[in-house]
Formats: sequence, structure tokens, C-alpha cells
Amino acid sequence: MNFSLLVSSCRMRTLAAIMLMSSLALHGQQTANAKPEPSSNIKSTEDTNIKPRVYPEAPQPALPVFNWYRNFRVPPPIEKPTVIADLLHNGVISLSLEDAITLAITNNLDAEINRYDLGIADMDVVRTKGGGTSRGISFNVAQLPTGVGGPTGPLLSVASSAASPTGTSISPSFFDVNEITEPQTNLSLQGSSSFSSGPPIPQFDPTLSGQLAWVHINPSDSSTTTVTPGGTGTTNSTLASLSAIQGFSTGLTIQAGVNNNGAVASGLSQSNPFSTPNVQVAVTQPLLRGFGVNVNRREIRVAQNDRKISRLLFRQQLIELVYGVTRLYYDLVSLNEDVIVKQDALAAARKLYDDDNIQVQVGTLAPIELMRVKALVSSAELDLVRSQGFLDQQEIILKTQLAQKGVADPAIKSARIQPTSAIIVPATEQFPAPDDLVTTALANRPDLAQASLQVINGKITLEGSRNQTRPEIDLIADVQTRGTIATSQVTGTAANPSNGSSLTTTSLGQTGKIYEAGIEIGLPIRNRVARSDAGRDALQVRQMQARLQQLQNQVTEEVESALRGLQMARKAYDAAVQSRVYQEQLLQSEKDKLSVGASANFFIVQDQSFVAQSRSTEVAARSAYIKAKYALDRATGSVLENNHINIDDAIRK
Repeated sequence: MNFSLLVSSCRMRTLAAIMLMSSLALHGQQTANAKPEPSSNIKSTEDTNIKPRVYPEAPQPALPVFNWYRNFRVPPPIEKPTVIADLLHNGVISLSLEDAITLAITNNLDAEINRYDLGIADMDVVRTKGGGTSRGISFNVAQLPTGVGGPTGPLLSVASSAASPTGTSISPSFFDVNEITEPQTNLSLQGSSSFSSGPPIPQFDPTLSGQLAWVHINPSDSSTTTVTPGGTGTTNSTLASLSAIQGFSTGLTIQAGVNNNGAVASGLSQSNPFSTPNVQVAVTQPLLRGFGVNVNRREIRVAQNDRKISRLLFRQQLIELVYGVTRLYYDLVSLNEDVIVKQDALAAARKLYDDDNIQVQVGTLAPIELMRVKALVSSAELDLVRSQGFLDQQEIILKTQLAQKGVADPAIKSARIQPTSAIIVPATEQFPAPDDLVTTALANRPDLAQASLQVINGKITLEGSRNQTRPEIDLIADVQTRGTIATSQVTGTAANPSNGSSLTTTSLGQTGKIYEAGIEIGLPIRNRVARSDAGRDALQVRQMQARLQQLQNQVTEEVESALRGLQMARKAYDAAVQSRVYQEQLLQSEKDKLSVGASANFFIVQDQSFVAQSRSTEVAARSAYIKAKYALDRATGSVLENNHINIDDAIRK
């Protein structure tokens, strides 16, 4: 009995454990599928009202009404002061990383182009509020050149023929393990396909139309005469009219006007054109196609979302700019350090040559050994020249990005850059959990946020496409205070082609108030054009959603790859440091043996070359580590915050 209870208890516990595990798995799956809410940085970027320096301004005349008919003033491109010249002293530009980022945000033309996009998006909002359609924005985000890259490991390798019997060696090469490239610079999810236009947008800006003209009426003397009541002689009249049309969000259109057309035609109007005016009001309200606030304000909603997208794209451009400048800067730091290492290696090789040359002259060393050392010196000189060439090229690329409007200045062109920000690697480091980094990236990436807004715009446009498939049923009403109804009176002989006689028609005008109300119907048979447009637009929205999911997966992959790259770079750096320590220990051991006559000077200099190579490897590993760290910041969308860059300040530049 106790055994049965024990088995039953175990079964119940097992079932409870299975249910708990299933519940946790379901919760985990729901958490994974749920997209985090946009971060506060993304929301503040979307809603910022800061205007760039290049923003168009409307003139302010004495009477505001005149402002309706004047163009916006767009300031011309201003040659910004080359701030980099302030850092130039005695032919050397002392440049910190913070200075490089500030110069790039101020002078880089890619950021300047995106500032114009902010104004373009705002102009679209103004246009759609007047009843126009959105003209769209650019989704291009430019990336900085990668430059020549940092050192890729020990470019100086000792020939095997010169190796010592001790078999001292180091790792043959070291590569940048975190080279993440994103060839796509157009972040549009829509691609080359466009959505259908949908039903027409009402004219939200009212329009006034008027006419004032002098009219001379001379009766016709032809055999067929149209006689108008009110006189048969020549008359001079004044024709005047004034009308206004206004559209509303529901699709309602109201047209109202006053004119004296009927009075002039009947000869009643003289010098006063408003002596017998006719007031007319016409109203049209769609009941199916073109009905609804959402349908008729869809372009405004799209333009407002495009405005947010333009701000997010500018933020993405800043991320690419800061990330690219950081890579260029730290590559310059590493190349500069690598040149110093190569200089030390060349000095060690030349010292070896001088010592061996003395031994050859006194006859204690075979001349063939001197030839081997010459080859070692030549190899060191070649590596130094190559490293110096890489450094020179990197300086040119960096100066071009930091002073695009002032790089032609001879003083700047010939100046050397002295980087002042060193690469610092912490002694210990704790990496965040991958899931936490992915969650941060999904909430903080501006390219992902703007892609979500693109999908929303697609759905808004689809509302108009689907509304276009409905029949056209409009409610109409028309009121005239003095309308004219045309009647005809037939006189003369009956028509007979044989005798050439004809009928004479006299038109008589009857005036009075006119009231009209009814329904206009337009029913397209089969309606294949509108239905196919709506079907295609629905497919394009689904396609955009698939691309959005693809982008989310890409963000997840980028974060995980960047984290893995940072971990590998950290391990490679630690290994390079250990290799350099071991090489220094071997050098010290060889010096100790030389002091007691158990070694030769050749092995000392050779180990010094190995130490130089291990230092070069450490330089390359340190460069790869710091670039991997910034690549992880880029993948999570936290580049600007980690570099203390305010989006509003960047817009004002």
C-alpha cells in the first residue's frame, strides 16, 4: 500500500514537473516572439523637433496672408570652418578620439546630406496637410570606407635559415576576427515596387476663384436667331463671379460661389455686376469610395511616419559615422604603434649586421653568415616601408573624413596626425548574456524601428487601395438662389429638304430658385483594375513584413556574431600578451646565458626580433579587440550613448 502511494506520488510529481516545464517553455517562446518596445532613445529621436541649420524658413511679411504665396528660403551650403586646423601645431595634428568624432559629425558630407532629408520629410507633412500626396524620402545610409585596416599580425618573419637551434617561434599571423560588413545601404523594405494611388485626396486647402470682365453683346443678324428676353439691342455689361472650394477629411467637398452669368446673358446686368446675383452652393459626400477620415488622411499619416523615419535614418547615419571613424582612428593608432615596432626590429637587425661584420673582418665568422643577416636587414626595411605606407594612407583617409571641405588645405594635407587616445583593454571583463544584448538591440536599433514604421505606412496605404475597390456612390446637393432654366419655342415652316425651308428656334429664359438633391452612382463592371491593385498592395505589405522579420533575424545574428567576435578578440589578445611575455622571458634567459659565455650575440638579437614580432602581434590583437567592442556597440545600437553623443546637438551642426 505504501509502495502504491509512493508510485502515485512520484507520478503526480512527474506530471507536475512536466506541466511546469511546458509552462516555462511556452513562456520562453512567447518572450522570444514578443518584440520589445522601442527604447526611450528611439522614441526621443522620432519625436524630436530640433531643426538643422539647413532647414528651410518661411519669410515673415507684414501681412501673414502674403506668406501663402512666397517660397521657402533654403540657406545655401555654408563652408564650415575647418575646425581641424585649430588642432594643427607645427605640422602635427594632435587628435583624440573625441575630437575625431566631433569633426566627423560637423564636417562629414554624409551627415550633411541626411540633414537635408529631415527638411524634405517636414515639407512632405506640409504638402499632405494641404491635400497633396507624399513624395517620399530617401532611405540611403552611407558607410565610411574601411581604410587600409590595422596590422594583421607580425608582418616581419625571421627566415628559417636564420633561426636559432633553440627553435624559438611565434604564431605566424593574426587576423581581425570581427570584420562585419553590411553591403546594403538602402534600408527601404518596399524595394522598387510602388503602391497604388487609391481614391483621390480632398483638397484641404480652400481655393478661391474669381472673374471680373467687361462684356459687349451684339445681337446676331443671321437667319436663325436666338432671342433673349430683356432687350434686342447692343448692351454693355459687367461679368463677375467668385467661388470657393473646400475639402474635408470625411471626403465631403463644398463648393460655394456667387455670379451674375444669367443676368448678363439676359441683358439685365449693367455697371453693377451684383445687381441681380446668383448664389450657388454644391455639396458632394462620398458614401463608399472615398469615404472616411482614415482613408482621406492616409497621406498625412504616411508623411508623419516618414518624418519619424527620417529622424531614425539620421540616427542610423550617425551610428555608421561614429563607428566608421572609430575604426579608422584606432587603425591609425595601431598602425602608428606597428611602425614603432618595425623600427625597433630594423634597429635590432642592423645591430646584428654591425656585430657580424666586425666578426667577419677579424675572421671569427664565416662571410656566408653576413649574407644571411643582410637578407634579414632587407626584410626588416621592406616591412618598415610597407607599414609606413599603410600609416600614410590611413592618415589621408581619416583626414578626408574629418575635413571634407578643408582637406585641400596644403597645411592640413601635409600635416601628420598624432593620435592621443590610446587603446585600453581592461584587466578582466564580464560579457553580458546574449539574450540581454539581443533584447537591447531589438529595442534600440534605429534601422529596425524605421523598418517597423515602413510596414505601418504600407498598411495605411493598403486602406486606400481597398477603399478604391468599392462602388462610387456620392450624395449630392445643390442650391441656387437665381437659377436659369432654358426652354425652346419652335416657329416657322416644317422642315422640308426639297424647298430648303428650316425651323427657327427661340430660347426663352426662366429664372427662379433651384434645389437639387440626389445620388450619383459609378459602378465599374468587373472592377479588375482596382481589385488587382488592392491584391498586389496586400502582397507587398506581406512582403514588407517578411523583410522586417528577416531584418530582425539579421539583428539577432549580428549581435551574437559581434559578441562572439569580441570574445574571440579578447582571447586572442590575452594569448598575444602571454606570447609577448614568454618571448621577453626567453630573451632575458638568452642574455643570462651570454653573460656566462653559454650563448652568442646572434641569438640575443634574434630573440629581440622575436620580441618585436610578439609586440606587433599584441598591437594587432589590441586593435582587433577595440574594434570588436565598438562593433558590438553598433550591433546593439548603443554607439551614440556610449560616446556621449546627443542626437539634437548632432542635428544642429
